[in-house]
Amino acid sequence: MANDETETETETTDQVEEETEQTTETEATALDMEALDTYEDRVEELSSALEEREETIEDLESVVEAQSEQIEKLEDRFLDLSARVADGRNLGVCPECNGPTEKQERLFRSDTIECLRCGEVIHTY
Repeated sequence: MANDETETETETTDQVEEETEQTTETEATALDMEALDTYEDRVEELSSALEEREETIEDLESVVEAQSEQIEKLEDRFLDLSARVADGRNLGVCPECNGPTEKQERLFRSDTIECLRCGEVIHTY
């Protein structure tokens, strides 16, 4: 009987150990799954943040491009105005050579503003 009790205790201990191992494996698997889910969620968050950043960069690049075009137009207008600005005698400054400009009135063609130094036509009316 003592052997039977010892064998029963050994079998019971073995069963308890197996159940403990299975429980530990199940818990480890559950922890691994939780960690994997957390990792996947973080990857998705980073992916969406990256997409938003790329969209923002594209938007900013288009704004910079539009502003550059507008700046070029304004610079051209400024040069044109500086050439047409007169001190009452229709004189201005040539944007090419910084020489004096003067309005040339024509009978049969359009009037122009021309540089007296280099002959550049700055503006045609």
